[in-house]
Parts: sequence; structure tokens; C-alpha cells
Amino acid sequence: MKRPAHPRLRALNERLFPDRLLFGPTHIVLGVNNFCNLHCVMCDVGTGNSETNFGANLVGAKTRSMPIELFRHVVDEMAAFCPTAHLGFAFTEPLAWRPIGEALAMARERGLQSSVTTNGLLLTRHLEDLAHGQCRNLAVSLDGPEAVHDQIRRHSGSYARAVAGIEALAMKPGAPDISVYCTITELNVGSLRPFLREMSRLPLKRVGLLHNNFVTADQAERHNAQYAHALHATASNVFLTDPGKIELELLAEELQEIEREVYPFPVLIQPGLTSVAALETYYRRPEVPVGRTCHDASRILMIDPDGEAIPVHGRCFRFPIGNIRQQSLASIWNHEHLGELRRTLRQAGGLLPACSRCCSGFGGVPRQAL
Repeated sequence: MKRPAHPRLRALNERLFPDRLLFGPTHIVLGVNNFCNLHCVMCDVGTGNSETNFGANLVGAKTRSMPIELFRHVVDEMAAFCPTAHLGFAFTEPLAWRPIGEALAMARERGLQSSVTTNGLLLTRHLEDLAHGQCRNLAVSLDGPEAVHDQIRRHSGSYARAVAGIEALAMKPGAPDISVYCTITELNVGSLRPFLREMSRLPLKRVGLLHNNFVTADQAERHNAQYAHALHATASNVFLTDPGKIELELLAEELQEIEREVYPFPVLIQPGLTSVAALETYYRRPEVPVGRTCHDASRILMIDPDGEAIPVHGRCFRFPIGNIRQQSLASIWNHEHLGELRRTLRQAGGLLPACSRCCSGFGGVPRQAL
């Protein structure tokens, strides 16, 4: 088996020759279907905004569900080109994809390590699929205590079903490491500490509190004034929630108290902003970049249900690259359009205007959440 690239050699390659990478991706992210079974208010898919970059990346495929034959082709390509890369079942809701168990077993047989990100609604139906060493990491998205979560997800009982699934899966032999990730919005500020107390009774590897990723209309306009010809940006994740409405003093107080408290699991705050001043910049001044550079453009690739390649992951720009049905993974990885994105990021200093609140700009996507 090929060994992973040495971090220093990879970083040097990314810096000096961003449009010609000698090393393969560290993560392949799959969009195995183009629909979701919840309607989350902070997500373009949940709000029906499928014309945005984020919405179209997740639900723009013509194929409703990835055929298992296409998945087999993906893992064959990975085994040949990047066998040490991590395979993430992340979009749109992988547990609503019927072949998930077969796919996880297939990936394991090919020596690939897999993770699953889910809203947890169907978790109890897939306990055997996820246990027995089939899945390395499971990331469950929860948005606060039960009433808050169900309001944000617009589905009564969704919290209870997810928690029941976590409890049942943890009892299975060969269960994956289970983490929970919570997206911070104006709807759950003030409920984060009670949420962590509730999570403390579950056997979790980690809990992440994630400042919401978004693009405002003003951000998109500023970005497009310079980059619209090749990397068009759209507003994203701001249609039924408003980052500007978050009570910053309350959030700062809550996050600082969380930092002082002890939980039975590590608590990740990403990015690690907890002061009023830092939060003021993040939520009220999105034109100011948080973070320095996007490394994920040189390390992650997404494949949708049609087999189309999408740069980095669902939050990135939307432009044609190639289809893994017709092109090898190796040729897609160094496609001229991906090279242009990497080169443009490098020339701009690491981030573009529409990247200022993307997780890839401030430390990358939490790897357990891929």
C-alpha cells in the first residue's frame, strides 16, 4: 500500500506548484444522494435554495441516489490512486441511501477507512451497517437540547431518534467512534451549556460547537466583482437564519463558561472564537477573513451521485471539472479548473472574499465530520 505523503513535501508542493500536485487527496467526500429527510433552517437544502453554490453542490445531481456500481468504481479508483485517503459519506443524508451497508463493507474490503456524517434520523435502522468495524467515525449533527433541535430541524422527534440511535450503536461490537457537532445560530445561543450537559450522558468521542459557515449577499457581490468569470459566488445559509441577529454578549459568555467547564469528552469550538470582539468580527464583519489559507482545495475532492467531481466539498464554488465515469481520479485531481482554483487562492494570499466564513479557511473541516 502507498504511504501518505510526508506533510512537509505536500505543503511544499502545494505552495510552489499548486496547479500540479504530485500527491493525491487525503479525503474523498461522497454525495451519495441529492435529497435530505430534514428541513434545517440554517442549510440551503433545508430552506429550498437549491440554486446557490452550496445547495446546487448537494442537490444539483440528476441522479437521485448514487448507483452501487458507480460507488464500486469510485473505491476502485481510490484503491489505485490514493489508497490511504479517507472516504467520507457526508452528503446529503447518507443513511437515506439504501446501499450504505453494502458500500461500507465494500470500502473496508478494499482497505479504505470510512466515516459517516448524519442527522441521525435513520440511525437505528443502520446499526448493523455501521458496527463491526465497518465505519471508523460517525458524526451526528445535533443543534441543541431536544426542543431547540427539533425547531431548527423542523421535525418533531428528530432529536429523540438521533439520541436513541447513538445509545444503541455504542452498545454494538466494533462500533465507530461517535461525535456530535452542533452548528451555532441565533436559535440555539443560550442553550449550548444545557445541550452539553445532555450530551454528557452519551458515550461520545467529541462534541463540536461550530460557528456557522455562511456567505452573505454583500460578500458574494464583492467576490463576484473580481472573480465571477471563473469562480462565481452566491449567498449561502442566510435565508431563514441571520448571523447578524446572534446575541454576541450572550454567546461569548456561554462559550467562555464552556471553556472553563469539564466534560467527559473534548469540546471543540471552531473556529476558536469566544470573546465579544472576535465574535463581532466573525458575525458582523464577514468581509474580514478568519483564518489565513485554504489547504482543503489541495487535499479534498467531492463526488456527487452523477459521478461529477466538485471542488473540495459542498461549500466550495461550483464549476465543471470532470466525471469519474469517463475520467480517472488521477486526471480529475489535477484538472486544469482545479489547478486554476488552487493557483487563484495562492495568488490571493490563501482566501477569496467568499471564503472568509468557510470552515476550510480556518483549520479545515473537522475530519471526524467528513
